[in-house]
Amino acid sequence: MEGPERDILRKMRQGNQRGNQKEPVAKAARELWQAVSKTVCSVEWLEEEGLLQFRGKIYVPQNADLRRRVVSLCHDTKVARHPRHWKTLELVSKDYWWPQMSRYIGQYISTCDLCLRTKLMRQALVGKLHPLWILDSRWDMLSVDFIVELPSFSRHNAVMTVVDSVSKQVHFIPIHMTVTAEGAARLFLHQVWKLHGLLKCVILDRGPQFVARFTKELYYLLGIKLASFIA
Repeated sequence: MEGPERDILRKMRQGNQRGNQKEPVAKAARELWQAVSKTVCSVEWLEEEGLLQFRGKIYVPQNADLRRRVVSLCHDTKVARHPRHWKTLELVSKDYWWPQMSRYIGQYISTCDLCLRTKLMRQALVGKLHPLWILDSRWDMLSVDFIVELPSFSRHNAVMTVVDSVSKQVHFIPIHMTVTAEGAARLFLHQVWKLHGLLKCVILDRGPQFVARFTKELYYLLGIKLASFIA
């Protein structure tokens, strides 16, 4: 082998000679191979010419630079011509192997600048963004968002924010990230409705099921009965 691949193999040999095996699977393989009794796992692993091999494929150590260079040889060169995920995986797996190799290659290709700029999108086009309408009166249209996974304080680790679309005034309500739609409705009643009255429109960053339960609980707390009619 010549060129960049030869330099990659040389660095792999140096790492194996020093015993720089960070992954548990590689450490266990070396111990099995050095053991007197050969097990099934030790037969699958082989050390030849200073390179650790798994089922005939060269094991690439847990080194970000080495793995990146191996994938680059099979993806970025003029001969490879930037293939997609599965073709790149096929080229790499002919000679090399490491745990979760397919995931690594997928992440590598998803951030390849040339592929992002030149490859065609094989999915439906995203629709155009439409701005939200803004009502004239304050506290008629609100947006409710949940900021979660914050440092815990007084049994709270999230914040429920209620923002007025006109004045941009905001209420910050400390909550726990496991709050339900019914719990959010009760907090809204005691923290927002008592100050500003019933709203005309609300925008939540949760799914339709959460919005439906939130609205139903809020109406129940206000004594509003929902009457369903079938035509």
